[in-house]
Amino acid sequence: MNYDLFHFSPREIRDLIISTVAIALIFAWPGRGFYIFEDPTFLPRFIISLFIVGSGFIFHELAHRTVARYFGAYSEFRAWFEGLILALILKILVGFTFIAPGAVYIFKDYLTPEESGLIALAGPLSNVLLAILFYVFSISLPPFSILSLILYLGVYINLYLAAFNLLPIPPFDGSKVLSWNPVIWAVVSLPLFYWVFF
Repeated sequence: MNYDLFHFSPREIRDLIISTVAIALIFAWPGRGFYIFEDPTFLPRFIISLFIVGSGFIFHELAHRTVARYFGAYSEFRAWFEGLILALILKILVGFTFIAPGAVYIFKDYLTPEESGLIALAGPLSNVLLAILFYVFSISLPPFSILSLILYLGVYINLYLAAFNLLPIPPFDGSKVLSWNPVIWAVVSLPLFYWVFF
């Protein structure tokens, strides 16, 4: 097994690409049915979703993977193809957006609570960092321009992903962070919960 931070197996690359495209497709899908064939806005929405949602997903998973490898664990992303198919079916049949693309699998004899907590925290923090970058770029553009609105959508989606993953419920990242350090969990999570949910 290769523990190099920047090594990707062919299977991992395949799973990341398939999951990213599937997530973008699910977010861009215009509700129930097969209206994509009649919807001229579908392709632009798909491209935007690929950029905004796809980047949030990839950076989130790669952050888990990188920190795990830093702590000497072997880690690789694996797609959950059944979950992706279920998500697409739910979107087509009932218009419900459900995302369960897969997870980073970590192999090590033992991880300390701190290591486990930091690995879990890395994913949501990567979304916060992306949100900040999208915000900085959005305010440098003319207000209410199409590109600035797209970038602001990236701010909201990434903060939502961070907050959702920090819910203190297994198997979400928040449960591992809370078990390791409740203070750090509260400092990171509570402002995100307030911003997204209130």
